[in-house]
Amino acid sequence: TATVVVKGIGNYTGNISKNFTIEAKKGSTITVGAYKYKVSSSTEVSFAGLKSSKTKKVSIPSTVKIGGKSFKVTSVANKALKGKAVTSVTIGKNVKTIGTSAFEKCSKLKKITVKTTVLKKVGKNAFKGINAKAKIKVPKKKLTSYKKLMKGKGQKSTVKITK
Repeated sequence: TATVVVKGIGNYTGNISKNFTIEAKKGSTITVGAYKYKVSSSTEVSFAGLKSSKTKKVSIPSTVKIGGKSFKVTSVANKALKGKAVTSVTIGKNVKTIGTSAFEKCSKLKKITVKTTVLKKVGKNAFKGINAKAKIKVPKKKLTSYKKLMKGKGQKSTVKITK
């Protein structure tokens, strides 16, 4: 929220102040700390990638503050970490969607921790090319449904999905 004040000067008196809200533009990409986010609505963002390719451990938060306002992180964008040298990823509790090719070609990715219980969609090839010995840890009560949801998303059959 911003305020503008107009005051009369010289032979003019009086003043007026007006409050207004400045919002992040939908579709814009904003960097916060080591991560990039894409604004999807006035309350939600998508995890879009990394500021530095040297980042090895990624923890996608449930919320992020941008300009003093809190946004829910509700998705992982298409190709968000494609080809990056990350070794572990934690997915926050508000993520509903993992995009197409989100972790594709992350050959060093051995540990994925899924904290969300509201995951509804995993995109094509989301896990293609991750480490063959990778472990995907999911919430206990979602093990069966997430195994079905994550089946055939490009990972080798040696990748274990556990609780």
